[in-house]
This record gives sequence, structure tokens and C-alpha cells, in this order.
Amino acid sequence: MDSTGDLTISNGKLTILVAFGHGGKVDKSQLKKFIGSEVVAERWNKPIEVAHSEGVAVIVAGNEKITCIANIYTDVFVAGVSLLRTEIEIRDRILFNDILVALHSNTIIVEGLDFQSFTNKSISETREKLNPGETISYSPVTKRYTLLKIKDFTPKLDQKSLKEQYGEVITRFLSGETSIRALHSKEITEKLANDLSYYDEDLFLASTEGVLILGCEDYIKELRELLELAISLLLLFQIYDMKIDVEITNAFDSITKLRSSRYYFLTQAPRKLEKSLLKVSEIGLVILDDIEDLMNPHKITSDWYYQSVYQKMLNTLRVGEFEKVVQHKINSLQQLYATARELSTEQLTLILEAAIVVLILWEVVKPILV
Repeated sequence: MDSTGDLTISNGKLTILVAFGHGGKVDKSQLKKFIGSEVVAERWNKPIEVAHSEGVAVIVAGNEKITCIANIYTDVFVAGVSLLRTEIEIRDRILFNDILVALHSNTIIVEGLDFQSFTNKSISETREKLNPGETISYSPVTKRYTLLKIKDFTPKLDQKSLKEQYGEVITRFLSGETSIRALHSKEITEKLANDLSYYDEDLFLASTEGVLILGCEDYIKELRELLELAISLLLLFQIYDMKIDVEITNAFDSITKLRSSRYYFLTQAPRKLEKSLLKVSEIGLVILDDIEDLMNPHKITSDWYYQSVYQKMLNTLRVGEFEKVVQHKINSLQQLYATARELSTEQLTLILEAAIVVLILWEVVKPILV
């Protein structure tokens, strides 16, 4: 492997996180059956490690490949999201760029399967364990996120020189791409500026697609757990967004029938609209009861550094923006329902008034007819 002038890793860890929906909120009894023990109370609203296995991974890029040990974990976030965490230990020399190629060409092989197939299989197994024997329509939305921690690499550089000399390839990793498009200096500067590490000699360069890590030995676990929580919330809001879109479509159908029918209140449309509102209101209550607290760094940790890091992770992943979209749609559907109810009441009032007039006329005409 020709590594002249290229960044080459000889010791590191490639972690691929895949977040996916597991069909709704999980209660403690379900989780206890899964892991066989009680859940620690203070971790109840954070991703909880429920399974671990060890396997073999092969990273393939063109004619180059290395074989690695892979530790595979399943973390469950009880509000409705699980994470498949695959940690691949790199102990042989491999070009940084070859890792990028393998990530985007789906040529990382885990337990004999390409990573996408392995992911699909693992997701299905986890869902079945959490919901045994149940027929559930799962959300197709997933979120993949990559963490690359480099320990030994050549040329040997400190974090400042690493960013200066290899800023472009690092930016491509953080952007989740391998294209050969020219990168603007502003893009490189912006990506390399989002360093969440505590010590000056460390790196924790975070983006919407991945993290490049150098050092951070004493606190890497805490950073990863906060990142997992932020990713879980992001996916949860994306799932809510899709569910609400379905109910908004149903609501618009009901509104359309209201405009075209004189007897709207006698059809099933009001009930369908009310059903949609109840489903969306339930999502709103879950957000209010469980999720809002998890969006507040001060309720996650008392440490000022971790509070700051967690807030930056939420900002980087744009979790707050997705939350605003979901809340806006909930409010809009509630307004739609209020409008439909008002118009339906007006229709009913007109019919009642007409019925009263008919009855009065009948009372007037009846003696004459007799």
C-alpha cells in the first residue's frame, strides 16, 4: 500500500452508529425481558446498552483490505429509538481515504455480510426481540453516523498540523462524501472549527454526518453517550414528522369533504379528523412529558463542559429545528380541527334552525288542514 504523502492509520477505531425506530415507547417490563435484569433508574431516559457480541469485519477499498475485530452493541432509547453500534478495531495500516471509500461503497463486511445487509438483519432481530410476535408497521427512517478515532498514524502530527495538512480529506469525511468536487476554503474552515474536545491537544470534530477523534481518552465514553442521545432525539423527531404528515393528509381530506358536503357532520369525516388529532396530540404529550427535558442540557448533566458539548451536538445535528417543525405541524392540525369543528357546528346550527322553522310552520298549517 503506497502511503506516500497520504494520511495512514495503523491504530484506531471506526464506529458506525445506525439509529432506527423500534415501534414506539418501550416499558420497563419489555426491556427487562430483553436484557434479563432491572434497568438502572438514572439511565431510563438515555440509550441503554442491551446487547453485545464480537465478530469479524473486513474493510475493503479497491485491491486493499484489512481484517479487524468488531464489537457489536445494541443501545435502546425507550422513547422509540434503538441504535446499532458497530466498533471496528483498526490494527493494520490503511489509508484514511480508503476508509472513506469503503464507507461509501458499502465494502465493509461484518460477519460475512456487507454492512447494509448486516444492518438490516440486526435491526430486524432487535425489533423482534423488543416486540415478539407483534405485527408492527415500522418507520423506514434511519440515521447513520460515523465516528473515527485515530491513535497511531503517519505522518505523526499534532491536532493543529493534522487539520492544516489534511483539512480537505478530513472535511470530506465530516461531510459524508467521497466526491472529487473542489472544496471551498470556507467549508473546510467551518467543518474544522467545530471542535468539541476539552483539551487543546485533543480533537472531537463533529458534523451532521460524523466525528473525527484524536485523544479524548478520559472522556470519550461520555461524549459518545451524549452524541447517541442527540442522534436518538433527531431520529425520533423525524419519525414523528412522518407520522404527523400522514395525519395531516387525512385532515385535509376531511376539510375537503367539509367544503363539498352539506351534511358533513353526518359523514365519517369528523370522526376521522378527530382520530387524527388524537394521534398527533398523543405525540405532543410524549414530547411534553419525556422529550422536552432531554432537550435541556441542564437536566442531562450537572457538568458545565458536558452541558456545553451536548447543546452544541443538538445544534450541529439541528435537532431543535426538527422539533420546531413537529410542533408547528401539531399546532396547525389543532387549528384545522378547530376550524372544521366550527364549520360543522355552523352546518348543524343551520339545519336545526331550518327544522325549527318547519315545525313552527307545521303547527300553523296543521289546524287549517284539519
